[in-house]
Amino acid sequence: MTAVLETRNVKRAYQMGKVTVSALRGVSLQIEEGEFVAILGPSGSGKSTLLHVLGGLDRPDKGEVLIDGISLYTLNDNKLADVRLHKVGFVFQFFNLLPRLSALRNIELPLTLANMPEQESARKAKEMLESVGLGDRITHHPTELSGGEQQRVAIARALINDPKIVLADE
Repeated sequence: MTAVLETRNVKRAYQMGKVTVSALRGVSLQIEEGEFVAILGPSGSGKSTLLHVLGGLDRPDKGEVLIDGISLYTLNDNKLADVRLHKVGFVFQFFNLLPRLSALRNIELPLTLANMPEQESARKAKEMLESVGLGDRITHHPTELSGGEQQRVAIARALINDPKIVLADE
């Protein structure tokens, strides 16, 4: 069985002033389809950096990341964006909902980017919003939702394209 997510000796360092911070020091892992994996560690230990590298949002300095057998960092920006759109669902630490869009439109956005017809994407987004218990908040904007409601919208958005992997930061 091929791993749905694999890393090979991934390294990532940041320059903070005169100091180099090694956030990832040779991370290698394999995650099979259906597995649930939690990454634990203190603040500043590289958890968010790892998630961003795993999901193709940040490039490692060294090493390789594969999703469904596809080596992410050999892809051009458009192909990488396509892999993220269709194979990765993100739930960001601070949700990253677009404040000018309603809950429905925030969830619908990945479907729009995937060129799904508007009527079908609206229906699917509404079903997903109802599945997270927010069917009555469909027209509300992020500033009109509690933190927990915003998190559920972010989760629904992460799941809307039926991704192979879901990466959730806290």
